[in-house]
Amino acid sequence: MKAGAAEATAPCRVDLVGGGLDVWPVYLFHPGAIVVNVAVDRRAWCRVELGGEGVHVESKDSLRKASADRLDDLADDGILGLVAEVLRALGVESAVRVVTQSRVPEGSGLGGSSAVAVAVAAAVSAVRGRAIDPDRMAPLLRDAHARCLGRPIGSRDLHTALRGGALALHLEPGQVRVEPLAADPARVEESLLLVDSGAPGPEGPNDWDSVKGQIEGSPAIREALATLAAIARDTHEALVEGRFEDVVDLFAREWEARQQLAPGATTPEIDRVAEVARAAGGAAKPCGAGGGRVVAVWAPPGARGPGRREAVRSALTEAGLRAFPARVDLRGLEVA
Repeated sequence: MKAGAAEATAPCRVDLVGGGLDVWPVYLFHPGAIVVNVAVDRRAWCRVELGGEGVHVESKDSLRKASADRLDDLADDGILGLVAEVLRALGVESAVRVVTQSRVPEGSGLGGSSAVAVAVAAAVSAVRGRAIDPDRMAPLLRDAHARCLGRPIGSRDLHTALRGGALALHLEPGQVRVEPLAADPARVEESLLLVDSGAPGPEGPNDWDSVKGQIEGSPAIREALATLAAIARDTHEALVEGRFEDVVDLFAREWEARQQLAPGATTPEIDRVAEVARAAGGAAKPCGAGGGRVVAVWAPPGARGPGRREAVRSALTEAGLRAFPARVDLRGLEVA
């Protein structure tokens, strides 16, 4: 194996709408299903060195390390397990050192683990002198992540980490068709705030529950998924047409549908953020498919003066909640 080293960074993301519909085969039962994701300026970093002996993996943010003679002997828990699966998918079994760091806490709901996976794959490919093809790499990393978790997952986080910007993922039979969202990223950015709820999200929802409910014929889950798909289509249309004020109601409705999909998918801390935002004219929902620690708040600014954004941010501050802007990351994957 060719020796050498490379570094890569990739952005995390905020699910604006449709998260979870991208898991096969859920979207096949909801024609026109779509996911809208936004890459944000919280990035994962990775350094890969090929050469030497053994396998050495370190996660700086989680303070975890593991070493072994070969990949099959490496501890396979948490982020270290995901790195091991990515290496295995790329055919790297030994003579490698990987160091990762994520700028989002575990359980944030911002897709930090997927951003790490993309950064690792890109750095390995760079050392080998190979270019990254997002359409080929996303399914490969999706499957590696699924092996790590022991259940199916979607690819929305991976596509956003690979490409950056605001994306519309059209979930079609036989393919996930990815295109830049036909809306001004600056307007999306100024309508979006992130709030740390201050507590881990609930154990509740994950993509596998939706798959099981859809396949097994649960009326409640099928109805909730159909509602989510319809809201996702309406939200995409509103964004493309520049009706950012209309997204406030759609944002709130999506969170209501997610709670129907997975009762108990909230915490008192998340509920408090949502109540403060709603009272001030905005809408909120936890990041990810639901259940993340970080809460996304949609509140467009006023056209010619203070508007929803200003009112919501002020209300959050008065409530002692820390809101920070979600800056859209247009850079996507970068390799050095």
